[in-house]
Amino acid sequence: MKKSLWQKDIIRSNFKTLNKDIDVDVLIIGGGITGVTTAYNLIDTKYDIVLLEADKFFNGTTCKSTGKLTYLQDLKYQDIYNLYDFETAKLYYEAQKDGIKLAKKIINDNNIECNLIKTDSITFTTSKKEVPKFDCERKILDKLNVKYYSVSNDLNQKDIKSLILVKNTYVFNPVKYLNGILNVIKNKDNISIYENSRVRKIKKENNYYVAYVNEFKVKAKKIVVSCNYPFFTIPGFVPFKTYMEKSYITATKVDYIKTISGITSNYPTISFRYHVDKDENYFIYLNNSSKLCDKLNYKKNYNECVNTAKKITGKVANYKWTNMDVMTNDFMPLIGRVSNEEKNVFIATGYNTWGMTNGTIAGKIISDLIKSKKNKYLKIFNPSRGMTITKFKNFISNTVISNTKAYSFNLIKKNPSWYKNKACVTKINGKRVGIYFDNQGNKHVVSNICPHLKCFLTFNEEDKTWDCPCHGSRFDVFGNVVRGPACYDIKIDETKE
Repeated sequence: MKKSLWQKDIIRSNFKTLNKDIDVDVLIIGGGITGVTTAYNLIDTKYDIVLLEADKFFNGTTCKSTGKLTYLQDLKYQDIYNLYDFETAKLYYEAQKDGIKLAKKIINDNNIECNLIKTDSITFTTSKKEVPKFDCERKILDKLNVKYYSVSNDLNQKDIKSLILVKNTYVFNPVKYLNGILNVIKNKDNISIYENSRVRKIKKENNYYVAYVNEFKVKAKKIVVSCNYPFFTIPGFVPFKTYMEKSYITATKVDYIKTISGITSNYPTISFRYHVDKDENYFIYLNNSSKLCDKLNYKKNYNECVNTAKKITGKVANYKWTNMDVMTNDFMPLIGRVSNEEKNVFIATGYNTWGMTNGTIAGKIISDLIKSKKNKYLKIFNPSRGMTITKFKNFISNTVISNTKAYSFNLIKKNPSWYKNKACVTKINGKRVGIYFDNQGNKHVVSNICPHLKCFLTFNEEDKTWDCPCHGSRFDVFGNVVRGPACYDIKIDETKE
């Protein structure tokens, strides 16, 4: 799979793979911004802690993001206000501000060099139909006492119909940030860190939980599931509260830099920012975002992003990659106890593309729960919050219809035109399989059914992976799982076929 700009030259520590059974107080599953921040917030406790990463560190969702720390998140506040109330929107705003403060404090306290730059943030639209929504968002920002502007000196506003600009937001290199925190916590006596250690399942035994990792077991009193998408369906019923969105991102070397980042309010999303590191300047551009079940011609989607970025910069992109985000049907993350029954299992997911602030605040919320401390954001982010008619409607349109669409497409059109001679889906001895033909003409045969919730897989010609269009699992052409929530490979023993 394509590497992001952030992964290009990181000097990283190598951590061991779990190779024994262990007993701990707290097991943290997932080495992205949430898991690492949670561990950081527990370093001064007496808890014995293990942090597990399924892959190598710096290969997950955090490292494929655009790296923004901002409280202006398209038209988020009116979405929350319309579904809930002003007080909930206010608390969400305060959570984003606190997420920024916490990240800055971690950076400053530990002298982490991660290219942190203060920028202006804007949300804008080129559609007249969106203008009334901007007027509504301004009214909510007024009630929140947020100072904002309606013009930007850094943009050509010829085609922009409306915009909102705020100051005191930031951009940074998320991999350098994660690496900086890891360098702090790896030297703590109460924290052990392992990579290439995928959790396959969790079982409850009396007052403990047992996580099955590779061929070994981790026995823990408390478990934090901070991978991008939880690998279990029950408890929490996360697949019924969320859907997946995929975006395409490029980074292009440019001769200039602007201290501004932006995002459109309308769908599909366009997002941009600038990055400076030593003597290199980059323009980072995101577009072609869609629900995971849409736009399954991945090569075409990549090309459209690259071509649009070239029109803007006049240059060919130096890096291109994709990211997948967990979206919730009520615009709010799921952070806290996974359910009222499982009070010692915690999840953090559903950041709705704003993972840098929400992942940071999630690390604080969950660590406070573990330490039995109060946190004012527990209620609004509670994963067990109730259902409403609007949420149910969103569930039908975003989750049910999307997954049905993905399943039906792959059922009816097993071999779309863009597969050409590179891949095909067929049946062998009654079993549905996917076959990839490499450049030497060798066949690589795998199961075409995702082990997570049995969706059919789509071939990704650009990344050479089999991708699940329902929940985002990915497998290489040899059948190895490279991204969850699936925990098991899709390899086929052809000698038994």
